[in-house]
Amino acid sequence: MKKILFLLVIAATITACSKSQKEDGKQEKNFPKYSVAIMNPTVGNIKTFRYLVDNNILPNVDSFGIIGVYHAKQNYDFEQSQKYIDENNLSMKLVKCESELYPKNLYEQNDCSNLFKEIFEQTKGIFFFGGPDIPSECFGEKTHLMSGITDPYRHFFELSFLFHLLGGNQNKNHVALLETKPDYVVVGFCLGMQTMNCATGGTMIQDIPMEVYNITTAEDVLNTPDAQHKNYNSYFDYDGELTSYNFHKIKPKGENIFSEIIGENEPYVLSSHHQAVKQTGENLNIAATSPDGKIVEAIVHQKYRHVAGTQFHPEHTSLYKTDIQIKLKQDDDNSQNFISLYAGEKGENFHRQYWKKIGEWLNN
Repeated sequence: MKKILFLLVIAATITACSKSQKEDGKQEKNFPKYSVAIMNPTVGNIKTFRYLVDNNILPNVDSFGIIGVYHAKQNYDFEQSQKYIDENNLSMKLVKCESELYPKNLYEQNDCSNLFKEIFEQTKGIFFFGGPDIPSECFGEKTHLMSGITDPYRHFFELSFLFHLLGGNQNKNHVALLETKPDYVVVGFCLGMQTMNCATGGTMIQDIPMEVYNITTAEDVLNTPDAQHKNYNSYFDYDGELTSYNFHKIKPKGENIFSEIIGENEPYVLSSHHQAVKQTGENLNIAATSPDGKIVEAIVHQKYRHVAGTQFHPEHTSLYKTDIQIKLKQDDDNSQNFISLYAGEKGENFHRQYWKKIGEWLNN
């Protein structure tokens, strides 16, 4: 298996305070020519990214430098990530922001702005991974009782970064960073897509079954296939054997990366979410929906052609492994996996072609 080459990219810890950057002026900027950033660099996300590259699913980026970026107040011990990096002799380095962020300063110049600009200038692209629900205050709504807000500073940090990258209708005076490098690659999965939408001024459906289908029980969701965007069988899984994910079809809308790859097919994807895009953010187009057209499954940017978000999870390693068991229901066959269920045009081809396209974007 080809090993991903993680190059030295930046000092292990950076304080994103603009004052300190001006005062010392001595921070390392050892970025290689080609680097990418991954947000929320937990051990799991680092392993996922390495798997995609090591197995040539995300092709032609094995020599790219990698920067893992996070906020000091996130609800995760990133010393675990550093330990994993050290134990595996990876040259990947972590970048930490310690500056104050809160809902009212996300969509304007703030103490993280200099760090955002520096990372943008020294990388070819950035990846935003899945996670918990965004605080509804950040998109101007009250908090639904079904919302699970567990990591607010992660959301503050990622929302502000994406706003700096793409701009939004919250602040018309802001000039998006991508104006200077419009082919920069921005990719988001699940929460990553939702954050992209909210950062540009969009809003969220805070619970799909209740708000879209007027359903209030798991039993009724299981009788309504279109409402199942996560595995509601897991509500009755007393032994912890079932996946939290669900498989469902998507259909393309308009002309974009997704319609180009999908063609006339409606491939199966893997998802686990209960929230979804309601109003799209500034300059975002809906690129794919659920089969009934009620749930946004992918978005692309009107101005910046290498910006794409998916509500589903094309990065999930179980999509590419044949030696993994996926149980949606208690009586499922123990040998089933995504490829055995949805080989070829049913789903496998779409995912591999998607990553091939992202690789091409990064090498553009």
